Amino acid sequence: MGILFGASGCLLKKAGITKLSELEIDADKDWQGYGITNVVHLASGMARGSLLVHNGSVLAAVPAGTIGNEFTSNGPGHIPEWKSPPG
Repeated sequence: MGILFGASGCLLKKAGITKLSELEIDADKDWQGYGITNVVHLASGMARGSLLVHNGSVLAAVPAGTIGNEFTSNGPGHIPEWKSPPG
């Protein structure tokens, strides 16, 4: 079983993936040649509802927000965050 590039350019461990539940990612592999450096660290620290964002150098996990909050952009170059809706 080798690494394949899917139609969208993503890395897949096997061909014929038709459902997200079939996707396998080798998180312990040295992915630095593909610009992926911290998958194991991110996955181990994430809880249900966490999101991934790029912080300018690597992927970073953003924990789930409080019920009723909105995921809000802080503009280009800034990490989005959960905020209470306006009004």
